[in-house]
Amino acid sequence: MKKTHLRSFAASAVLILGSAVAAGAGQAALPSARTDQTVVVDGLSKDWQGIPLTDWKKDGVSYAFRNDGENLYALLVIKDPKYRSTIEATGVTLYFDAKGAKSKDYGILFKKVRLDPEAYIAHLEKQGPVSEEDKAELRKKAGFYLYHHQVLDHKGKPVESVSEALARPAVFKYAPDGPAVVYEFSVPLLRGSDLAAGVGAGSGAPVAVGFEWGGQTEEMKKAAAKKQREQANFANEEADRGGDPQIVRSTGTGPTPKKYSFWTTIKLAASGG
Repeated sequence: MKKTHLRSFAASAVLILGSAVAAGAGQAALPSARTDQTVVVDGLSKDWQGIPLTDWKKDGVSYAFRNDGENLYALLVIKDPKYRSTIEATGVTLYFDAKGAKSKDYGILFKKVRLDPEAYIAHLEKQGPVSEEDKAELRKKAGFYLYHHQVLDHKGKPVESVSEALARPAVFKYAPDGPAVVYEFSVPLLRGSDLAAGVGAGSGAPVAVGFEWGGQTEEMKKAAAKKQREQANFANEEADRGGDPQIVRSTGTGPTPKKYSFWTTIKLAASGG
């Protein structure tokens, strides 16, 4: 039986290369650079040399694209910490619309998640057998981080994604660069169904791409609602005792984390030549 190898997902510092150009409204589709080299998705921008970054927020957020005949590669550089918001908790969602309508009917959520040993073993077993010896070693660990992706339906709800024959899975990694963080994505161009991860457009075609991250997670919303109920109960109890309920209510639940999103239209590079 083939032994399962454990992998380390330690982040590395990177140097951002390439010049930034402004992304103005009404401009033509941004060209995706053609690449014929093997692309390693590692959250490092060293292999993006010569591909200029486009600004969404000047000195704050930039991005770039390139593709071969099978995959679209995207680079998202968040240079200003204020735009990171709750990105660690929410992950980053990429939306794709081959019709150019900038619709959120189809998206892929990319997020790093922590799994306990049993959940990680179950994840590995979906890819193939895991020996009892490897399971014993895995169970000695406290947990594992997984760079996970999940397809979202038109309501933004996750669906059980499927793998398609001969198609590479969508993958991503991210790494810090001083105050900046670099996110790198790889998504198959073709998509046979709405349950599969893919751009849904072939080489040479235009496609609208949306980025979204931050804001509140469902857990944050539930925690905020619980706190509001508790404060309302305290306020009512204070009023029953003849006190001032506003003293309790004024504590609030704190500012809501900001959600960030933007769209761009790209022209995929033609295959060959």
